[in-house]
Amino acid sequence: MVALRSRRLEGLLGARLDSVSQTHLALLQQNAVSESYDLEFKGELYGGGGSVKRDLAGDVAALANTAGGLLLLGVTEDDQARAAGLPGVCLSDNEVLRIRNVVADLVHPLPTFDVRQIEDPDRAGHGILMIAVPRSASAPHGVRVNEGLRYPRRNGASIVYLTEAEIAAAYQDRFARRQTRQSDLLRHERDLVNRLNVDRQTFVIVTLVPDLDGDFPLDTRALRAFEQETLGKDLLVIPRRARVRHVTVGSRRLIAHGGSRPAKAEWIACELHQSGAGSFAVVAADCRHMTEPRPGGEGGALARIEDEDLVVGVWSGLRYLARHARDRAAAGGTATVRASILPVGPGLPAELNHPRGHFSETLGSFEVAEPPEAMSLFDIDDLAEDGPALIAATSVVAAGLIQHFGYPEALQMTTEGVIRTKYWNRRAYWPRVEQWAKEAGVELSDDVVQ
Repeated sequence: MVALRSRRLEGLLGARLDSVSQTHLALLQQNAVSESYDLEFKGELYGGGGSVKRDLAGDVAALANTAGGLLLLGVTEDDQARAAGLPGVCLSDNEVLRIRNVVADLVHPLPTFDVRQIEDPDRAGHGILMIAVPRSASAPHGVRVNEGLRYPRRNGASIVYLTEAEIAAAYQDRFARRQTRQSDLLRHERDLVNRLNVDRQTFVIVTLVPDLDGDFPLDTRALRAFEQETLGKDLLVIPRRARVRHVTVGSRRLIAHGGSRPAKAEWIACELHQSGAGSFAVVAADCRHMTEPRPGGEGGALARIEDEDLVVGVWSGLRYLARHARDRAAAGGTATVRASILPVGPGLPAELNHPRGHFSETLGSFEVAEPPEAMSLFDIDDLAEDGPALIAATSVVAAGLIQHFGYPEALQMTTEGVIRTKYWNRRAYWPRVEQWAKEAGVELSDDVVQ
């Protein structure tokens, strides 16, 4: 996968950047495409001298500090900076490693970037080296020159350097973006909670905000496509018959949810924002208002949450929201994730259970009377693709919620991306979990938590 997503560049090349071939690159020459703020041509590889290494570092840092873009090594240009030919360069894993090492040594902080070798089908070991750099939420990135740092950015097809005042402003913007992400997480979660019917259900809620916003056109065509994707469908990774019954739009967002009433969501719900952010909720406990005595002789409402349901809710929310961010809104790079269990409070405590045959074992040492919450940072591609990275992320987030109950980890998964076979209900979940793991290339383990 390539972290950079750019509708403009993908339009010029006629393909997503992770699937660009020599044929797609030939369009640059055929259409006389010019260098721009997000596109740079180099006829040769960067050399090994000190000044040339700084050129490589500066080109990568400048893209990260501006709008992201591509460096294409093996594409020549004419005197008007238009693609003139594709002579290519020698491709090798050693050269890719050298590029990564140069950037890591000279650019601070290190930005996200990918290096792809695009081989010419007619010349083995020869082709275009593509360096893809997404716009960075950690900007500004400085290039080490002697004992100091210089901060480049692109101005059209050229590079300029930030002044001292501009550097200070860039750092202020970085800190402001972090604050904004925190407030966006809480706001998006609150908006979805207001849509949920919390009178009889408790929900696991996952909210994701890309560190750099994406966008998509919210129009009738987008709504119709969303309806086709979701209406009547179960959105969970492991289906639980939580189907979408209502689809609509809100202010700059797509909305889908289950239940019998259009105004209130039950069982499952999501709000997907044009920025690529979104919130996803799935029921974790139903019919909570119980009056029989609980352990200790107390009566009243209690949310009994099974850990398997919690894990599947987090798992599904992470993947669904990441795919929205990446595939619909074209947001790449990293995202901040928040998960919570709501409603939980003094009048409605919650306990965590694990099913054991025909009975449930309570996990942890106490009921919780405040909403459990967890936060973390992940690469969007890791969450969007079925595989060990998604399982590892699910384990981290689920454990963050489970620890509020006094239990240390999610039994079903590990932070190494392994699924434990012993902790899934054999009738409700296990056959489908096993099938998913085989298709996704995820390791299964018979280990027992001691």
